Amino acid sequence: MSQSETNQREKIEFEQLLQQPQECLKLTQAVCSHHSLPLDCTRITGGSRLLHSVADRHIIKIFPPNERDFFETEALFLKDLSGKLPVSTPRLDAAASWGKYPYLIMEKLPGEPLRTVWASFSPVQKRRIISELGNAIRALHQLPHDPFRSAPFAWDPFIDHQKAALIDNHRAFGLDERWVSQLTDYCDSISIDLHDPTQIAPLHTELMQEHIFVVRKGDEWHLSGLIDFEPSMIGHREYEFCAVGLFLTQGNRDLFRLFLSSYGYVEKELTADLSRRLMKLLLLHRYSNLKWFMTMIPPELRITTLRQLEQFWFGM
Repeated sequence: MSQSETNQREKIEFEQLLQQPQECLKLTQAVCSHHSLPLDCTRITGGSRLLHSVADRHIIKIFPPNERDFFETEALFLKDLSGKLPVSTPRLDAAASWGKYPYLIMEKLPGEPLRTVWASFSPVQKRRIISELGNAIRALHQLPHDPFRSAPFAWDPFIDHQKAALIDNHRAFGLDERWVSQLTDYCDSISIDLHDPTQIAPLHTELMQEHIFVVRKGDEWHLSGLIDFEPSMIGHREYEFCAVGLFLTQGNRDLFRLFLSSYGYVEKELTADLSRRLMKLLLLHRYSNLKWFMTMIPPELRITTLRQLEQFWFGM
């Protein structure tokens, strides 16, 4: 059996495991027993990993056997980020394997996932969180690179592969050919040195509401933590901002500009060229699924071109 066939089999087996609550609990409790943790496990559903909260103090995250690179990446980033950002990242308590399953035991962060409260926020509260996030990501990007250089995902071969596979990647998600036909010309028209060493930084890569934690202090909500570093890498810093425009500011230009200015961009840098670079990076992103992304755009806007998408998500 080839490696790709083995990986596919292990992926399917893990997906089947996730559909068996008792087997999932049994596996997690075996890990708990091994580390002398309480057996009080509460399943956290909704992701592609097996997650349990243990006694409301720890998170056990179990990975499929074929995704050890993601396991190793998250373990490395959690270990080396501890205490270095203005917000919390989970303390890593253990990184090991139970049988064929790699797993992490980490601290459960206080607070709420932003997803659960964002819709209830006032405009002032949203601006506060976005501004604090910009500051936190600037701090992440300013960290020394060396501790993260051994991460499994190397930027240069990764982004070169994404460029070569641009059309195939989007077709694989079922993107309509009317959009596929625009991809090559659009990306070729945008100049960005993706290998510029002055732009390389430690990246989270998936700044989604599910991965951002907030806490309430009196009447105000504040950014408190970041989780889910499994696809992290050292890469071009602007790659980080794709998820912000897509999943956080969601077409709100004022909020997106606030994030960038809080990060450190000055007014003269907030240009149409920056918008185009970010859209190109979105199309090259590891998880770029334009067909799905467009379902988040109000249909009455009748967007039909990549330029229009660029302006909706990243317009300055």
